[in-house]
Amino acid sequence: MNKRSILLLPLCAVLCLLAEGRVIGARLSDAASESRAAEFELKDQYEKPLAYRFPKGKVSVLTFGDRKGAEQIEGWVRPLYDRYQARIDQHGVAVLSSVPSLMRGIVRGIFRSKVKYSVLLDWKGDVARSYGYQSGKANVVVIDRNGQIVLRVYGAANHQELNRVFTQIDKLL
Repeated sequence: MNKRSILLLPLCAVLCLLAEGRVIGARLSDAASESRAAEFELKDQYEKPLAYRFPKGKVSVLTFGDRKGAEQIEGWVRPLYDRYQARIDQHGVAVLSSVPSLMRGIVRGIFRSKVKYSVLLDWKGDVARSYGYQSGKANVVVIDRNGQIVLRVYGAANHQELNRVFTQIDKLL
């Protein structure tokens, strides 16, 4: 192997990751990860597809959670809904990559029976990963109308963090 081949290996690795659809930008510094939101399409528990494409008419807030993080979701969703209602586009994304494919129907049924509002089901976890998802906690992502991620918050809601999210959304409205 010559020097040129050695220099091309990192480039080849990056191209292979991109070809596989992996998002590597989410691993970069905060400044780099606070960039463009990934466009995607997922189905909810009722098999209704929803596409996220930018630009959009409203500010978007995506709330991601796995089984462990789901306990923290309501602390974010309810205050955001109470304050903004239809003025923002708010969706929850259930990160279900740990659910075996044979159990998907059962899990979908549980969502149908227990959750009244639409929850997008991310069975592979690809969408969550593209947004820099941190497992085991609620992940709140605020996105402007043009698709720029302007804020990420992780963990349980508290007064200070809710105000931080409110302030950011208020600036965008």
